[in-house]
Amino acid sequence: MKLFAISDIHGATKPINKAAPLIRAADWVVVAGDITHTKTRTEAADVLACLEQYSTRILAVHGNWDRLEVKELLEEKGYSLHGNGRILDGIGFIGMGGSSPTPIKTATVYTENEIDLILRAGYEQVGDASQVILISHVPPLGVRDRSFIGLRGGSRSVKAFLEVNPVSLCVCGHIHEAAGIERFCSTLVANSGSFKKGHYMSIEIGPDLVATRGRVVY
Repeated sequence: MKLFAISDIHGATKPINKAAPLIRAADWVVVAGDITHTKTRTEAADVLACLEQYSTRILAVHGNWDRLEVKELLEEKGYSLHGNGRILDGIGFIGMGGSSPTPIKTATVYTENEIDLILRAGYEQVGDASQVILISHVPPLGVRDRSFIGLRGGSRSVKAFLEVNPVSLCVCGHIHEAAGIERFCSTLVANSGSFKKGHYMSIEIGPDLVATRGRVVY
């Protein structure tokens, strides 16, 4: 299975058009939140319409910059994994949108207790899967989450969840400057960075799990 993974689009459609061949070649497009800049459903619909030119096989969560109306749009389209689980070709996908509390006020924030409950709800639905992949806007605390001023922006609950549950891959975003790949317990954590700046991840799931960073220039 080939995934084209992006996050932090923030309303930009030019990189989507530039990445069209990569999107078409992927089995699934993974969108790990912050679809909008203006926070609105209208802008999210425009971004999704651009993506849908090249693929409608989309798995997504909203970000902390997206209002709940964006989450509702993803749900209506059947793309949302927030608090849900889906098994695709034997692989379980679960999702966590929004973020844990941040120093500045953003559109959609959950308490650590809420995050724990949302993760558990999704995981319970993929118990028969051969492996589990988490799509979370927010990274686990201490892993690919250091901001440019040195603060950690990850979630304690995501970290605790990965410590006790066998998750093969966590695709995340949120902290743009923390883009990269890092092993944590049994999980490969892949922060795809800001797609508004062209950053993405190509992921292949087979006998081995391979994640590769890429960038489109536009």
